[in-house]
Amino acid sequence: MAAIQLQQLVKRYPNGHLAVQTLDLEIRDGEFLVLVGPSGCGKSTTLRMIAGLEEASEGRILIDGKDVTQAAPAERDIAMVFQNYALYPHMSVRENMAFGLRMRKLAEAEIQRRVDEAAAILGVEDLLDRRPREMSGGQRQRVALGRAIVRQPKAFLFDEPLSNLDAKLRVHMRTEIARLHRRLGTTMIYVTHDQVEAMTLGDRIVVMNQGRVQQVETPMELYRRPANRFVAGFIGSPAMNVLPGRLTGQAFHPEGAHEALPLGAGLPVGSATLGLRPESLDIQAGLPVLAEVELDVVERMGHETLAYFHLFGQACVARLAPELSLRPGQRVPLGLKASGWHFFAQEGEQLRLNQEGQ
Repeated sequence: MAAIQLQQLVKRYPNGHLAVQTLDLEIRDGEFLVLVGPSGCGKSTTLRMIAGLEEASEGRILIDGKDVTQAAPAERDIAMVFQNYALYPHMSVRENMAFGLRMRKLAEAEIQRRVDEAAAILGVEDLLDRRPREMSGGQRQRVALGRAIVRQPKAFLFDEPLSNLDAKLRVHMRTEIARLHRRLGTTMIYVTHDQVEAMTLGDRIVVMNQGRVQQVETPMELYRRPANRFVAGFIGSPAMNVLPGRLTGQAFHPEGAHEALPLGAGLPVGSATLGLRPESLDIQAGLPVLAEVELDVVERMGHETLAYFHLFGQACVARLAPELSLRPGQRVPLGLKASGWHFFAQEGEQLRLNQEGQ
């Protein structure tokens, strides 16, 4: 296992593009850390710099306190699992898993012991004599994991390893990777653009956008206390509803609304955006009513109902109880629960209030 420190890390390409901007991050020994963000945010570039597959333009990378910024990938004692599996098509599963160990000239008995042990952990013992083309995507991903496990590295790096799998298999493999981390206890850094994967896997999550770290926190702290509007909108499914408007000390006046929303004392004055989690909106009696809305679309998911509508001119969604009988075109009184709302300043930063809706 290993602790990993990234100090003032920068990646600048020859055309001047800054893919990663002054990144400072400490990954704890044995931690499962997830890098999440939209395409092009710098998460995979960061992972590849840790692996030594991309050269850092500035800054340092330390593994177990040793500066490996200029070290070759083979000298860093890490294992990487790729999106496309990267298996040798002409080799059997056993040969694929053993290849790296043979390159390191380990004794044949030790190689076979490690391969058999990894195969047992991943449940691929009956696949050891097959070629990659004879296996499903999920089986190939297990073999790619096995090839990493046999190396017994200080850290595992995952670059969107489940994105080629169908939805059901992604959920299953996500569970397998979480179980693997609990069993091995090895430091793992996992890159994904899927915030559901991030929330279910990570001990901590690093949210990135445009090459910069937006927030580093545990999954529930990110959800409950997003640092800015980007994090608030990225974490949570469905995404947070946002209403631009103005704070007036004791109320919020949404753009396009005839009346202000009385949300309590201690509010500042000025332009702001109100963020409402879908689960903070409901149509049950006894809640303060925001407005009467007409439902555009109703999605019955079985365990919940998602209702889509326009609130003060903004497209919004509410997560409602599954037993509600709703239909498109129906008008309903939309209420606001006492939690799940946030205010953001014009520049996007979360406003810390005397009375927060959290």
